[in-house]
Amino acid sequence: MFLSRVEIPWALSRNSYQFHQHLWRLFPDEAKESRSSDTETRQGFLFRIEENKPGRPARLLVQSRRSPQATSELTLVGTREFHPQPVPGQRLSFILTANPIKTIVDTQRDSKPGKKSEKCRVPLIREEEQREWLTRKLASAGEIVTVNVQPQPPMYFRKGQRAGKLATATFDGVLQVCDPASLTILLENGVGPAKGFGCGLLLVRRV
Repeated sequence: MFLSRVEIPWALSRNSYQFHQHLWRLFPDEAKESRSSDTETRQGFLFRIEENKPGRPARLLVQSRRSPQATSELTLVGTREFHPQPVPGQRLSFILTANPIKTIVDTQRDSKPGKKSEKCRVPLIREEEQREWLTRKLASAGEIVTVNVQPQPPMYFRKGQRAGKLATATFDGVLQVCDPASLTILLENGVGPAKGFGCGLLLVRRV
């Protein structure tokens, strides 16, 4: 896999909904993803927003299966190749910005024209619920030794004529590896929803 630092000019970074579309320019020959669930193998890339301030380029960290190609629209600061090789019992520090949610039955679906699904996603706001969510998501890979939870400011975006808001939190701590293969799958494919908004990239390093 490859880890790259990328900058998106301010003129292109005012709407976070479009970040994912802009980053595809780094992979011109990559087929667009058509995954229907988080359990399917991710073919494209994951990213996290490192900095996004008004009037300045947005700074992102991008993880991909293929090496990105330089483009005139975006600044490719640097790229390095890496191969995760976790082992049982190993302790790794981790950081993850995620969109902890739960799925519930939408009792107001009939009042929403055009909505077909009976279910909807709602954010988990309480820290206890967020910790439980993370524990479930990482359970197949390892045991959380310590974790800090840092709520992030809401992420506002526009999708066409519709405005939206996304609730996220950043987790950092230490994970003890139980199943290296499961952890590798999480590292390659991400954790949780909203990956198109910069959520889900799990980064680890040796303690």
